Amino acid sequence: MMSHFKYSCVRASLFIYLFCSNEVVPSASAFRTFDVDRTQYRTFCRSFCQLTAKAQSVSRARHVVDGIECLEVDIDIETIGTVTILEATAGSQEDLVNMALEEDIEGQSQKLTSGDPYGAVLWPAASAISEYLLKNIGKGTQPLKGLTILELGAGTGLVSISAALGGADRVIATDYEEIPLALLSYAAENLNLRGAVLSKTIETVNLDMCNFDDPLPEADIVVCADVMYEPKTGRAVAVRVVEALERGSRVLVGDSPGRAGRPAFMEELRRLGIADAVFVDKVGRTCSGPRHELICGKGSKSVSETPEELEVAVMDLIPTE
Repeated sequence: MMSHFKYSCVRASLFIYLFCSNEVVPSASAFRTFDVDRTQYRTFCRSFCQLTAKAQSVSRARHVVDGIECLEVDIDIETIGTVTILEATAGSQEDLVNMALEEDIEGQSQKLTSGDPYGAVLWPAASAISEYLLKNIGKGTQPLKGLTILELGAGTGLVSISAALGGADRVIATDYEEIPLALLSYAAENLNLRGAVLSKTIETVNLDMCNFDDPLPEADIVVCADVMYEPKTGRAVAVRVVEALERGSRVLVGDSPGRAGRPAFMEELRRLGIADAVFVDKVGRTCSGPRHELICGKGSKSVSETPEELEVAVMDLIPTE
């Protein structure tokens, strides 16, 4: 628990502006080192939650998973139809940010392992990668039949659930936080068609992709969507891309506009010998619903009141024989 809250909301507003206004997402370490006055901070967040809660449709079903209140979000994927995921409500996003700031939350036993609250909400590249994966790997309504899919930084799990619905024999959904994996597992089993089958197909694994002592699980295809929110994760994705290619896996990487880690990712790829890798813009869609200011700034291109078309960069790398 942090014991020296000493800065005013002026600094809080500056933090939000510097890190969030241009789509730059604050790192987990930034959350831990940023101190604000407790009372002023809670007042600020309470006002935010009251405003954003008005935007939540009363028709969206609510669920509580491991103490996190969530709303159902339906995403239409052309090949397989509607996929339902869970994302944290405005109030739960505030709790997650407080966890990242190492605040004690009354009645909340769940903790953030690595101080990263971003995986409890949806990001645009997930739908773009889901569409690309299902349209470009195989054919028919079960294009991934016979394949093992590994997702890095799965978050709410749209890609992993889409892969399972698309016929994959096995899906390994990884994240370095336990909370997103719990939301993913709950949504897969309880909110989607063939939930019993999905729960057996999808295996959740706690994996920090920045810890290179832990090798990637074996898979035919490795995917990741919107995980390069800081240079450190961008470089880590590059290392994991090369690891996957060298062992024969095809790799798909999706990235929304303005992510701070993309330049570092490209630089590290070139340093590791992948000189011809390029991103191609694909039509994705923005996300709707509340976002805490310290998770996604007001000027973000990722979120809109209703879903809109958004160009999402996709990289498709095929291993050499």
